[in-house]
Amino acid sequence: MSLKPRWLRFAAIPLALGMFGAACGGGPQGGAGGDVPRFVSIATGGTGGAYYPIGGAMGSLLGREIDGLQNATAEATGGSVENIRLLHDGQAEMAIAQGDAVHQGCNGEGDFEEPQNIATIALMYVNLLQITYPADRGINRFEDLAGKRVSVGDAGSATEVFMRQITEFKGMSYDDFAEAQRLPFDDQVTAMRNNQLDVGTWVVAPGVSSIQDLASSEQIQIMEFSEEDLKALSEKYPYYFPAEVEGGTYQGLDEPVTVPGTWNSVVVSKDLGEDFVYQVTKALHENVDALAKGHPAAGDLAPENIENALCPLHPGAMRYFEEQGVEVPEDMRPTS
Repeated sequence: MSLKPRWLRFAAIPLALGMFGAACGGGPQGGAGGDVPRFVSIATGGTGGAYYPIGGAMGSLLGREIDGLQNATAEATGGSVENIRLLHDGQAEMAIAQGDAVHQGCNGEGDFEEPQNIATIALMYVNLLQITYPADRGINRFEDLAGKRVSVGDAGSATEVFMRQITEFKGMSYDDFAEAQRLPFDDQVTAMRNNQLDVGTWVVAPGVSSIQDLASSEQIQIMEFSEEDLKALSEKYPYYFPAEVEGGTYQGLDEPVTVPGTWNSVVVSKDLGEDFVYQVTKALHENVDALAKGHPAAGDLAPENIENALCPLHPGAMRYFEEQGVEVPEDMRPTS
């Protein structure tokens, strides 16, 4: 299975997100569209990342495109791990989640004691590991984090999953840090500005607003990984692959930085009806410009991305990709 991403090239822009109404757990409650739920909760992430505004754009789009759907609402969460649990527990119908968390949730590995009740409908864009810090902290490689105050990502987030695996891969543990904090993205920026934190961890699209904010007042640095490390990491964890933060993505960073990357998936509860999920999958893939208004990274969503899926598809999504003539890997076809 190929893991080669379609690279993102865009200028960072200010993000705006309208307020959404309070969500009600939907489930397949019927309505004008047969198996269309009245209400859909979309689990996203923290407000300083890309998932939340993309989820907002997604909710607005689905509310316009699908008859019988009264309200689709983006919910701020701790991130991918929490999102998958919310789907499994019936507290959300849709979610955006990172590849490592999707793979683990689908297979009952890592933070998940059993396979979760999730299915894939789309792959959007590549998240990049951006370990970010003021340039005066004396950090050049991962081992230099020893003795530093490090935020490893918000509790329940795929950022924390990624950081934990990278730390173990490098033969270290959180105990090697002076502090291992679990902060949301915006709080990482505040803590670094107040000299309460040395290093923040982001696993997000390039150009995310919270790092832009930090770069506006600090000369920042993003940790680069060697070709050797990236190759070994991909061999150990096949959902990670070499990627790049392009030069000019952030103020003061003119040269490209090589980092690990992983795909972002749109996943749904397996309990959603086939016709409804077909409509959702079709609406997302045929209105990419509307999603990109939430965050430009969403503009990278394309049907052919599905060849990189890490969890089998929902039957409704499978129907859409078959209509489009898109090849779905045999092991990613619906299991039931």
